[in-house]
Amino acid sequence: ENKLVNRSIESAQVRVEGYHFDMRKHLVDYDDVVNTQRELIYDERRKILSGADLKANILSMVKEELQDIVATHIADERGADRNLEGLIADVSAIFPLPPELNASALSQLEYKQIEGKLIEQAEALYEQHEAEMGANNMRILERLIMLRTIDNLWREHLTRMENMRQEAGWQSLRQIRPVDAYKSEGYKQFQVLLSTIQHDVVHTIYHVGIVRKGAPQRAPAMAQAEAGGSRKKRLRVKGKKIGRNDPCPCGSGKKYKYCCGR
Repeated sequence: ENKLVNRSIESAQVRVEGYHFDMRKHLVDYDDVVNTQRELIYDERRKILSGADLKANILSMVKEELQDIVATHIADERGADRNLEGLIADVSAIFPLPPELNASALSQLEYKQIEGKLIEQAEALYEQHEAEMGANNMRILERLIMLRTIDNLWREHLTRMENMRQEAGWQSLRQIRPVDAYKSEGYKQFQVLLSTIQHDVVHTIYHVGIVRKGAPQRAPAMAQAEAGGSRKKRLRVKGKKIGRNDPCPCGSGKKYKYCCGR
């Protein structure tokens, strides 16, 4: 009976040690998945920091996002099964639509015409936004939005990839190599990351601006205190000479030697 128990324990130990050995053996393979994605993200960040033309990239993102929205709410190019109210709601989350582009007006247009109208409106509003802010400020705003969006989503992506890495070992129960499962799910997750970056940038760029603050001004209380201090120094009392340890006649409650008698 003891021999049977011992063999069972040894067999379990062999399987557990084999599992951990396999994980260590494929450690580089797991790291390569994230490293490849990291290179792509960091290359994009370097382009942004080096002053690449982000305006064209962002307008391209806006165009793709609008095309996806139109495809979602209009089933086919023949115009059947249209959900124009949903279409207007989704587009309005990106930028405000003029009153003439309402559901009634869009219902008279074909699939491609709706796409063209929305893209034309998006480009016009982008140019208007840039004219109001100034070209230099708009370039700064584009870089800030792109960098902040990429950095925030990349950190979240790394956390999800680490969780997937911990769970990949269980795929062996389905007769799937854990590394292969991790690579497959990692690719899908990276595509979700890119899609989310595009979505967040497009839904932010029309709603933010840059406000430059001037030099901070001194608080009125501080200015008054300084003015009061100068007046105290000029204070003189006629008649009786004030002792250094006497209360100061200015009413501060301090001794004269610590206040106006300095």
